[in-house]
Amino acid sequence: MKKLVLSALIIGSTFAAAPAFAQSAAGSVDVTGTVAARCSAVTAITGSITLGELAKSDGTVDAAFTGNTGGLSRNFTVKCNGSNPKISVEAKPLVNAAATNSPNGYTNTVHYTATLVATGAKGGTTPVADQSLSSGATSAQVGDRLAATANNITLTVGSGATTDSAAILDAGTYAGKVEITIAPTA
Repeated sequence: MKKLVLSALIIGSTFAAAPAFAQSAAGSVDVTGTVAARCSAVTAITGSITLGELAKSDGTVDAAFTGNTGGLSRNFTVKCNGSNPKISVEAKPLVNAAATNSPNGYTNTVHYTATLVATGAKGGTTPVADQSLSSGATSAQVGDRLAATANNITLTVGSGATTDSAAILDAGTYAGKVEITIAPTA
């Protein structure tokens, strides 16, 4: 009888210690991700603007660049996911590198203004202009998201000038460039 009672106690304690498998286990798992602020050029920010003959018949600079071929503007498509992108433009002067010793009254450098215009998602535009006469880029906040459309960035060059407005341009080839940066945030 002792064995029977002892066996009953052991079996009873085994069932009492066993978990209740009829209950369910539940919980939750959080899923997260991030999106880095960035801008990308759908159409490469490259190309050329051909100004053609830079001088008027008297040898001074043609401020309107009337000899240009293909126009004075270029369009680019840029996508940014930031809410207030920063646009920057820096005009580098046109220099005739072969004319290294220009005497008084002559020049081997033509300055100009590069204007960058961004179209915002709400339809407004933000212009920023930089003169090649000054060093460093000029920047501005768009104040809106960039428009999610083609050709939402436009570059235009114009207003040719020389340091001495009466200077005669040295004959030769002049080259310069415009550097453009579109950043997702300030």
